[in-house]
Amino acid sequence: MAEEVTHCCSGTLSAPPAGLPITQRIPFGTTAWQISMNRRMVVESANSALKGAFADLSRGFFRVFGRTKISVLLGFTVAAYNLDRIRSFRAKQAEDEGQPLRRAKRRKGTWAACSVQASESVSAKATGPPD
Repeated sequence: MAEEVTHCCSGTLSAPPAGLPITQRIPFGTTAWQISMNRRMVVESANSALKGAFADLSRGFFRVFGRTKISVLLGFTVAAYNLDRIRSFRAKQAEDEGQPLRRAKRRKGTWAACSVQASESVSAKATGPPD
């Protein structure tokens, strides 16, 4: 400290550039700093998605009273977000590997056709010989 500074609030304290990197917990530009910043970006993007893109968790999103009820609903919302991220990751991995994306199998025909087939199988059992 300079000689004219007698206590902490008597002016502006200047630090030389050589002393600045030492004041951070993880030195700027190192591999550990990059890993830490990547982790922070992931957390910030999750917070951003929960506050806007995936769900709008602003005031009034949960229309219940009580910390316990809101905590349970928030837990379900975060679990749904995690499932969304897992599905997105798996789809991206399948795309990178060149595998075609499989769609969910759909029923062929209509409910009327399904009900006719079911009634035919029931009537065939009813008119057949007893077991």
